[in-house]
Amino acid sequence: MSMEETKLTTEVRSIRELNMYLLSGWKLILSYVAHLSDTQEPRFVLAWQDESEPVVPELLDEWELHEMEAQRFG
Repeated sequence: MSMEETKLTTEVRSIRELNMYLLSGWKLILSYVAHLSDTQEPRFVLAWQDESEPVVPELLDEWELHEMEAQRFG
């Protein structure tokens, strides 16, 4: 598909989020590294190019993931 067929774009910051979007039918169109102070963070730009409504996966935030890990091991 060409870029002209893109209906919507979004940006994610982790491999976990990237994989969830890819499994939902999104296409990876750009990846780059954001430089913040002394750190580097990956960024992934995804495009929805299907004719149907975009499928947005339900994602847990970092706090929720930490709480789940704490309960699992605590």
